[in-house]
Amino acid sequence: MNFGLWHIALLLFVFLTCNVDAQPKMPAPVAAASSLPPPSASARELFSRYNDRVMQVRVLRDSANEQSSLGSAFVVRADANGSAWLITNYHVISSLAIHPDKFRLELRLPNDRTVKAKLVAIDVIHDLAVLQTVPDISVSAWPALALRDKPLSQGEKIFSMGNPLEVGFLISEGIYNGLAESRIYDQMIFSGALNSGMSGGPAIDESGRVVGVNVSTLRRGVLISFLVPVKYAQTLLDRAWQVAPAAMPKEWRSEIAKQLLAHQDFVAGKFFEANKNGTKTADVKLGLASQTLSGRTVQTLDGTLTRCWAGGRDGEKLRYQRDTLSCNLQSGLYVDRDLFTGMLAIEHTLLRNDKLATAQFLELNKQTQLSMNFFRRDGAEHTPTQCRNDYVSGTKQLYRIEICIKALKKYAGLYDYNVLATQVDSVGERLSSKLTMSGLSFENAQQLSKLFLARLQ
Repeated sequence: MNFGLWHIALLLFVFLTCNVDAQPKMPAPVAAASSLPPPSASARELFSRYNDRVMQVRVLRDSANEQSSLGSAFVVRADANGSAWLITNYHVISSLAIHPDKFRLELRLPNDRTVKAKLVAIDVIHDLAVLQTVPDISVSAWPALALRDKPLSQGEKIFSMGNPLEVGFLISEGIYNGLAESRIYDQMIFSGALNSGMSGGPAIDESGRVVGVNVSTLRRGVLISFLVPVKYAQTLLDRAWQVAPAAMPKEWRSEIAKQLLAHQDFVAGKFFEANKNGTKTADVKLGLASQTLSGRTVQTLDGTLTRCWAGGRDGEKLRYQRDTLSCNLQSGLYVDRDLFTGMLAIEHTLLRNDKLATAQFLELNKQTQLSMNFFRRDGAEHTPTQCRNDYVSGTKQLYRIEICIKALKKYAGLYDYNVLATQVDSVGERLSSKLTMSGLSFENAQQLSKLFLARLQ
């Protein structure tokens, strides 16, 4: 890590101490509607009609010639040379994208036939990938699913297909319940069952058109699952079909880094827009705000995309009080099994001394205040952590500041960057506040740190 970066960070202390879908049109005439596939009210009929368009995705590790991850995919186009194009989730094939020398792809059809395939496009932000089977002139035609180009209405019945838990190809019936409010990008709420192995499979309407891609389920809920809207899949397909075979990437890490940088720019940009001149606009869903924690003014993440949790505890015989507040932005992206990135969080712990001796309270503060210990645990994904300390005067209190930073080894330009502010000017009250930033550019992390430190009370 270049020490010059830390020079920039310390200058911060000196400064502080001195493609949208078209709107639905009027219903088409009855004659035009007759060209659409006839609707079916039976999940069994839909399954028998369209299950040959769904495959199981198997990512095999070469060293053991055994599966490493499983998911589902569905055919969206067939070429004259006998190859098929499919959509799946990025998280299903992430190990192949990051380590193409260690893994390979295999697709299994409902009739147990297997075919080889390659990865041709990824969208880490929306958790999508495009696959293409090897050409096979013996295949007369691959049946493909059509993508729906009109938005759904809340309450419409939809059907999810896939291969859950390797028990066979199944269909799950449910209802479309609108878009999730707590997602930074659009995700559809599906009140139906999704299980492991169905990731990447299609969700279709009663006419057999794809409306979304299976992506996740809410483990704490009952029949609350999520789909990636089909508009993102169409955009990725359009991009993939324009790339000549000779121009296909030989490695994917640089493309992943490019997309992660775009994601963090989007997230940070919303914060800067929301906090510019203290104003907010209707479409801005992110920002910093203030609220009270046991009488103290502290910072929180603001907007519908954040979740905050509070806790409190009185010490034995009311000898001390401990209050906590943590806020997280729902913006993390799955990169691989060891790395989620693009996340922000703010945490506070407030301790107040009622009857403890000063030495006891200070020792309690050491044991319970927020720390950087976990952040300093370096793994294979990051460079060694480097930290610097200084003191900053807020509007009312004095804080000891610790900034720690480490770079992501495989994805140039991205850093994990944490700021810890601990009050040091009172023996009866201690506030510890931490801003955690994962997978941001150095410049955006610096600016967010500046916003955070400038608001210290």
